[in-house]
Amino acid sequence: MGKLNWLGEFRDQGVEQAFQLAKWPWVRIRLLFLYFFTIAAYIIGVGTDLHDLGAGTGFNTMLVIRAAGVLLGVVAFILLLADQVRLKVQYFVMAACMFMFVVLESHELIFKYSDIGSLSVPSTVFMVLAYYVFLPPRVVPSLAAGLSGSLFYLLSLSSVIPVSSGTFINCALYFALANCFGIFFLASFGISLRREYFAHAELKKLVEYDELTGACSRRRVLEAGNSIFKAACRFNQKMAVLMMDIDNFKRVNDDYGHHVGDAVLRETSRRCRSALREVDYFGRLGGEEFVVILPHSGLHHAVSVAERLRGSVCGDEIVSGNVKLAVSVSIGVAELRRHENFAALLQEADEQLYRAKKCGRNQVSPIQLRVLECGCP
Repeated sequence: MGKLNWLGEFRDQGVEQAFQLAKWPWVRIRLLFLYFFTIAAYIIGVGTDLHDLGAGTGFNTMLVIRAAGVLLGVVAFILLLADQVRLKVQYFVMAACMFMFVVLESHELIFKYSDIGSLSVPSTVFMVLAYYVFLPPRVVPSLAAGLSGSLFYLLSLSSVIPVSSGTFINCALYFALANCFGIFFLASFGISLRREYFAHAELKKLVEYDELTGACSRRRVLEAGNSIFKAACRFNQKMAVLMMDIDNFKRVNDDYGHHVGDAVLRETSRRCRSALREVDYFGRLGGEEFVVILPHSGLHHAVSVAERLRGSVCGDEIVSGNVKLAVSVSIGVAELRRHENFAALLQEADEQLYRAKKCGRNQVSPIQLRVLECGCP
């Protein structure tokens, strides 16, 4: 997949960040379970320590180690449960926990081996694998924590505890296999998730946006209009709708071809979208007809916006290859008053558009508060 880098992450940092945010709720649940499981394991381990070491200095030392692990897990759990810090901070805490838990296991290894000759390698390897399986799909923090923790454990095993070379090699192989499997799983799983996310995003884009013009699709703009209409009625808010049509567009297709017509549609859409607010919706209903939904806008403001759109479209010629065209639009404006539904409001805007075209095109109707005489019936 060309959009992924060698780490299996999106090259576009904006897309990668959106992917992380989209997957975060499920990742958060997994991490909460992992932290809870780790805290529980450390608490239960106190009973095992008492059985293995008995009351005394060794047990007290292990109790301090267990308490440190529980405290670390509780802090990470609370930060994650509150979910009030940035994802980068959560990833750092996650990697720090993964490393520190292995460090604590290394201390347990030192104290228990000196007393009872027990190695905790299997449980530590399982912990490393568990963290890889439950971690978010970020390779670098996980790899850094997993490798550094494993190396620290092996260093403790080789420098503090007098184990044979064969035992050390076996332990090193266990950790190498755990880290290799963990990274392979994390990378391949992350790639699969990103492919699924990208495919879903592309499908959503095809459904919600018009491929030719970049405007909202008919379905999306009508859904948005119905939603805004209901909210405006419920909370007694203003709302306005513009219906816009490119004048004499059929003549453009007939005289210059559909490729020029497509260029006119694209450039008209671009100019209109650049002249609107972020909260406004600009959509293509079909052909050369567009609709604009203006939340929190009355008729005066809507007419002003319509004039700005008209001036933006007809201000400069549209160039397509060797063809230069002067393009104009007609716009009908309607304000929410006592309409039964959004379709009725849209119908009124369409009627105003019809008046604008019948009165000569390249104009806005109504010009002021439904005052549009100009001899039109």
